[in-house]
Amino acid sequence: MRAPGAKLTVYFSERARIADVFLADRLIDVYARHRIHTSVLVRGADGFGTHHRLHTDRLLSASENLPAVSIAIDTSERIEAARNEVETVAAGAGLITLERALLVDGAELERLDLTQLEHAADASAPVKLTLYGGRRIRAQGQAGYVTALDHLAAAGAAGASILLAVDGTLHGQRRRARFFARNGDVPLMLIAIGGAAVLTAALPQLAGLLDTPVATVERVQLVRAPGRVGREPIGVPSHDDTGRVNWQKLTVHVREDAAHDGRPIHSALVLGLREAGLAGLTTLRGIRGFYGDRPPFADRMLSLRRGAPVLVVAIDTPKRMQDCWPLISGVTAEHGLVTSELVPTSFTAR
Repeated sequence: MRAPGAKLTVYFSERARIADVFLADRLIDVYARHRIHTSVLVRGADGFGTHHRLHTDRLLSASENLPAVSIAIDTSERIEAARNEVETVAAGAGLITLERALLVDGAELERLDLTQLEHAADASAPVKLTLYGGRRIRAQGQAGYVTALDHLAAAGAAGASILLAVDGTLHGQRRRARFFARNGDVPLMLIAIGGAAVLTAALPQLAGLLDTPVATVERVQLVRAPGRVGREPIGVPSHDDTGRVNWQKLTVHVREDAAHDGRPIHSALVLGLREAGLAGLTTLRGIRGFYGDRPPFADRMLSLRRGAPVLVVAIDTPKRMQDCWPLISGVTAEHGLVTSELVPTSFTAR
């Protein structure tokens, strides 16, 4: 399958309930009922929403209701069919975004040429490739997704991170993580940023390293990367052709233990952008990643410092993002990779 697709994302608090049922379960039930091709539920490490109440796993008093992110991908038609129900279910719970993406799976994934897509102006133009799939495949004596990340690093991708979901659907079937289980069927996300030609060269190997993978390809601007001079994100129009308000998403990919002025970069961004009044921010913790020409990194056993990758996802209007850019630029001056994306549809579910 290769078709115009859509990505529906809901940012909310993990303990949010609809009647007596957790919103996270209600959303997955909606996706399963509509047989949405792929969905994932990922727990956040910290963040805040429109009310700017801080949720973090670093403070006991603020860790009882951590952020959560639910992502559903399918063809534009199937996502639209489920969208109204998602809006109703999530009413009052948080922020919803709807983004366009190319959807690819099966044999199409192995022969996909990203340089021929409208997402890439030329072979070196950056794109965001996100692979979703099961975890059961082994390769070269390790998990297949770890080998996939190594391939991306060797190929020269700008960066990549692996995030494990705790619930989701693959090819329309519910896949839920359980304690004391290998959870090989539960989906994961491998998010890669790189030039279209670089990612195209790596795709044939990547496709065989995840169980029944499906991918989305999205436009992205590479704002900052190690060894490159940072620049202000390209201006995003405040409204689209129909008059609907555009929003902008900045994502900072960085090691959890990377610091700025003695404070972890992700913590400095959370606190600084919360004080600046940003609409919403969520930090997601991965299990393995890399950026630039540095080797892949992950948590080290029995280490007091965490070396896992974190993705700090900040969303607001283009004007607010422009106002906050000096803060983001200053904090990420020495570490991390920063990308910018247009979010054509974003609204608070209230």
